[in-house]
Amino acid sequence: MKYKQELSRQLALDYCCNAEDILDNKNHFNVYEQRDGRRRFEEQDDCVLKVIVVNEKLIFTGKKEIVNICKEKYETCSGVWFMDVARFRELDTILKPYGYQLKTAHPFFLPEKSENRQSDGQKSACQDALSGKENRAFEIKKYNHDEIQRFKGNEQFNEAFCFDENSPDMLAVAAISKGKIIGMAGASADSTTFWQIGINTEKEAEGRGIASLLVKILKEDIEKLGKVPYYGTSMSNLVSQRVAANAGFKPAWVELLAERI
Repeated sequence: MKYKQELSRQLALDYCCNAEDILDNKNHFNVYEQRDGRRRFEEQDDCVLKVIVVNEKLIFTGKKEIVNICKEKYETCSGVWFMDVARFRELDTILKPYGYQLKTAHPFFLPEKSENRQSDGQKSACQDALSGKENRAFEIKKYNHDEIQRFKGNEQFNEAFCFDENSPDMLAVAAISKGKIIGMAGASADSTTFWQIGINTEKEAEGRGIASLLVKILKEDIEKLGKVPYYGTSMSNLVSQRVAANAGFKPAWVELLAERI
């Protein structure tokens, strides 16, 4: 799977532009429209402004009047240092007269490479774990879309599952020790092709590589279905970012969203 091309296609749908606009070296400013195939995670009925930094440049989409202000101010701005607090203050100043403010800023990760194809003598992380060779202190259990519903309302898995009809939870994998779930990774279908992975772990799982293993297993299962696994977290959640790196992901873009005050 060519992740660069898949990312360009998906972000073009999300940010109302062409795939070529994602790959070039120019900033782009587009009026928002709801395109079929867009990611619907955290989607709002009225998208006033959202911004991505990708390939070291900026792409804006939102309400016409706000996008025009941003274009005048940031048309030649580099994306490299854009997600600084000073920029956030500027954008809040732009948004406030319209009744909006910044909501979140997240880094997102894509696999460094696809692991769909393996040599006959090479096992995946999933195969190793299921055979018990990866870690014999816990067992691995998988869940499909229907089986995931049993966890609805359980705050223990608030990062693994979202239970949102716009981003349905499709797959999950758990680490179970002495009958207790000590780690759970879940994947939601944020679009037709992009499935986002979330992870929760208990204290018993810390320092044992369980979180990264679960994320890697789920990544491989998503790839086998021909979908694109991706991983999002907080700017300051370094533990989560290390989990992504250890599971074979690398930073791909940063996304900034606004919300109504």
